[in-house]
Amino acid sequence: MIGSSMRRRLSRSAAGCDPKLPQFIRVHDSPCSVFPLGHLAFAYLWYVAYAALTRRPLPARWALVPMAIGSQFPDLIDKPLAYYGVLASGRSVAHSLLITVLIAGLVTWGAHVLHRWRPAHRWVGRLCVVTPAAFSIGYLSHLVGDSLGPLRAGAYDSLTYLGWPLLAAPRYAGDSVAPWIRILELYRQSGTHPERPLIVTALLVFISLRVWARFGPPRPADG
Repeated sequence: MIGSSMRRRLSRSAAGCDPKLPQFIRVHDSPCSVFPLGHLAFAYLWYVAYAALTRRPLPARWALVPMAIGSQFPDLIDKPLAYYGVLASGRSVAHSLLITVLIAGLVTWGAHVLHRWRPAHRWVGRLCVVTPAAFSIGYLSHLVGDSLGPLRAGAYDSLTYLGWPLLAAPRYAGDSVAPWIRILELYRQSGTHPERPLIVTALLVFISLRVWARFGPPRPADG
């Protein structure tokens, strides 16, 4: 059970980020949380900016897969393990910058090994080429998205998860609630989704780029 003082603190902190959040989320989830669709939209916009700045292929098909996985990866690891008591916090191991570098390096190495092993396979080759950058951008955008709320709120002690294991990860009341229950509760009241403007922006950018790719001047795409 969450004590009344903790409940009030969580409610005030979360309300400072978005007072329209459902009461269940404002009480049980970490302050200024970013939710799955918000992370996905944020990662996509990051990847578009990366492609534009480096003149790399725009994310169209293959790059979207590792980008989407990377954008959810920290929560897919930390939150279920925290709920089952394996980890002390829903933002700890996979939200650490040190572990991020390690995992991104392993994914990059694995993609290169797989590409050498199956160089003639059409979809494997395309996926291996785009995976290192797409996964890493999705992963890093997740950490940035989680950090923006505490930074705006001045809750710098809530960012210690970035330094795990050198720093102790913050604990959240929501870790005692199954993460799928929290997500279902949020999307059950979709009109209160805190990241609607971000999601709509990403959708508009995606549609615009697809229209441009079809009718505009030719530019390489990732297939």
